[in-house]
Amino acid sequence: MKKNLLSMLWLLLVSMGVFAADDRNAVNAELKTVTVYKSGAELSHTTSATLKTGSNELIIENVSNALDINSIQIKAPNEVTIMGVEFSNNYEVLKEKSPRIKMLADSIEKVNQAIGKLDLLINNDNDLLGVLKQNRDIKGTQTGLSVAELMKMMDYYKSKTVELQNELYGLNDRKKKLNEQVVLLNNQYAEEQSKNTIVGGKLILQLSAAVGGKYDFAVSYITPNAYWTPNYDIKVENTKSPLKLVYKANIVQTTGIDWKKVKLSLSTSTPNQFGTAPLLNGWYLRYNTPVAYGTYNYSVNSAVASKSYSPELNDVVVTTGLGVRKQKRELGYATTQVTPEMLNNGMQDHMDVQENALNVTFDIDLPYSIPSNGKAQTATLQTVDVPADYKYYAVPKLDRDVYLLAYVTDWQRLNLLPAEANIILEGTYVGKTYIDPNSTLDTLSFTLGKDKRVAVKREKLADYSSVKFLGSNKLQKFTYEVTVKNNKKESIDLLLKDQFPLTTNKEIEIELIDDGKAEVNTDLGVLNWKLNLNAGESKKIRFIYSVKYPKDKALNLN
Repeated sequence: MKKNLLSMLWLLLVSMGVFAADDRNAVNAELKTVTVYKSGAELSHTTSATLKTGSNELIIENVSNALDINSIQIKAPNEVTIMGVEFSNNYEVLKEKSPRIKMLADSIEKVNQAIGKLDLLINNDNDLLGVLKQNRDIKGTQTGLSVAELMKMMDYYKSKTVELQNELYGLNDRKKKLNEQVVLLNNQYAEEQSKNTIVGGKLILQLSAAVGGKYDFAVSYITPNAYWTPNYDIKVENTKSPLKLVYKANIVQTTGIDWKKVKLSLSTSTPNQFGTAPLLNGWYLRYNTPVAYGTYNYSVNSAVASKSYSPELNDVVVTTGLGVRKQKRELGYATTQVTPEMLNNGMQDHMDVQENALNVTFDIDLPYSIPSNGKAQTATLQTVDVPADYKYYAVPKLDRDVYLLAYVTDWQRLNLLPAEANIILEGTYVGKTYIDPNSTLDTLSFTLGKDKRVAVKREKLADYSSVKFLGSNKLQKFTYEVTVKNNKKESIDLLLKDQFPLTTNKEIEIELIDDGKAEVNTDLGVLNWKLNLNAGESKKIRFIYSVKYPKDKALNLN
């Protein structure tokens, strides 16, 4: 009797434990808004839960798989007091594989099945070859076969052996390719699993409710598993129209939860920046030790790059893995203002650009969905019509091609970010450039590509060039002629550049005999011609200079 009583008491305690466990509420958080930073993102959720009077434990699921615990902000009604907050990963969601992982697993299984079938065929052919080898030593005297019959049988063995060997070669080749495919699929499968895109997170809240009932909660936090990078499209329909600058963003997130139709904002700032305002200390003067300086190379961005000064062009030339960027230092152009009328009626109708003291935020009113798969999703932010001056540019001494350049003034108003830009000229993709808004120049220039319809040729005129010896000196005269022709059906403006040498050696004398009516930069030895060419028009430009130097010395005059 006592034993039965103890059993009943044990069952009662277990039941009470089960009912106590039911007091641990578990609810899903609904993602409402996301602000994506250059590194990290702020996620805001809402949820509701029914609480009893007194102590409660509330589990809020469907939050990011990683977050900064110090950034958690929870808004609760006045009747609810938050006693403690704990974060952990919710590994139960691993039971459900992502569509990408399911597809890869199915593909791996199918390829392995194909390999298994090939193995059966390979083994079968090897067995047949073994049988043929065992029976090929048949003798005519032992079997009673005539020589003709024996020869016929040997021909059969030979042809069958060749057939099986060819078949084995093909089967083994197919198996090798399938094995290579399995290796690639397994690598992709491992990469998808390493992204941790499925594992979600959960918040465990210890609460105290003054009155039982249903309450609403708002939860926000910073997660490191998201970021965005800017890029642009520069579209030019023709040289008579403004260029269209399309702002785009590549958004990547692996938070473990899919962002479904959320209100999305993109910010140029970075959360959790630490630092203190600078203070001035005493400034004591000392003598400097002379240091020899040489040429320099340094990294501009993630691509390997170098910066050099090009005296023949009087430009700053920045070479990166993306190509060559040239920043004009010499020429100035008329200024124009970017007005609100430049904005067309595209995506910006649903875009609010807020320029704050420390950053710029793009608020997208349209709901956006971004899966947690680590793949970049492109969002078009806005399109701006930007007035530009289009000029053709040629340096035939260095390049036989003529380039079309676009010059933009007052570009600081455009809220540009350092990023790649795709150049689309007259509906055709022509290449990439790099936008560097950190430039201190008043004019931003874009190289829009080569135009084969404008031809340029530079040649040395031997009949007008000469060499003379004057005592111990050698005098050389150089005459160059540059021909440009506009084969387009419209007039163009062309900036043509060439150069003559300079020297700091007193033994070398240089004279610019004929500048060809160029604008001459004597400090750099640069000749500039601003030409206007009508449709089908060609022009010839000739310039002459001389160099006098000791005849026993050699100079690089090319």
